[in-house]
Amino acid sequence: MLATTRLGSVARPFCTRLNLHAAPQAYKDRVETRGQGRVRQSASHTAAKGCAAAGYRSPFGSSARQSTICGSSDRTAQVKPMEVEVKIRLPDRAAYDKVAAALGSSLQAVHEQENHFFDGSNQELSAQRCVLRLRFYNVDKKAVITIKGKMVIENGIGRASEVEEDVDAVLARKYLTEPTALLQDSPLVRSLNEKTGMSALVCRGGFRNKRQVYSWQGETLELDETYFEHGTLYEIECETDQPEQLRDKLEAFLGQQGVQYRYSDTSKFANFVNKTLD
Repeated sequence: MLATTRLGSVARPFCTRLNLHAAPQAYKDRVETRGQGRVRQSASHTAAKGCAAAGYRSPFGSSARQSTICGSSDRTAQVKPMEVEVKIRLPDRAAYDKVAAALGSSLQAVHEQENHFFDGSNQELSAQRCVLRLRFYNVDKKAVITIKGKMVIENGIGRASEVEEDVDAVLARKYLTEPTALLQDSPLVRSLNEKTGMSALVCRGGFRNKRQVYSWQGETLELDETYFEHGTLYEIECETDQPEQLRDKLEAFLGQQGVQYRYSDTSKFANFVNKTLD
């Protein structure tokens, strides 16, 4: 059985490579953190800045889980003051398959996701460290517009402010060729633009993701296979209010299965932008 990568209880310093002291077969981090996933300041300080300039209140210190901020009855935007999720990177398809087999009959759903990203024609959103994403589920079964603040990932726990708006999936296809129409059609994007003053939007491209959703020990576990033009990544994600406890449970589970892993330190979006597989 392959040696299982287990990261110790000592906190990893900011902006350093993971140091995995394990047997030679263990999965080792090959590159430095960068871009969206790099931690340069405290998690609360950096994530709170994410969309602050775009008018969204800092998520820290708020007790509300989510609230309606704009939109009509059929286009309601929901704000999560802070999305907190455990993010565990798997080294390859073999490890992915082993986790899927172990979870087995607890599979609840499979989502084929298309993720497309937008920015102002003068990179206004990048300048404010905001991410504007349009996601399609299972071709045209569902579509969601999301605005995220900069994700901060520390020790396998990602934090980012997030606002979402459901849109008609079939009609939303036009935004891939007419991105500026979002400025008029989406209440959420209009609200954002009141702060950024964008005259036009451009589509930056995107990537596909196959997400298998499992019910596991009272949690909703997501097993991702992400397809970039430059390669494929495998990851476990789980949104939670108790990230440290859940991370420890996941590590114990992966250890029992003999699955190699490491803490994710870079977001999918950062890998897309930087053309990396960090």
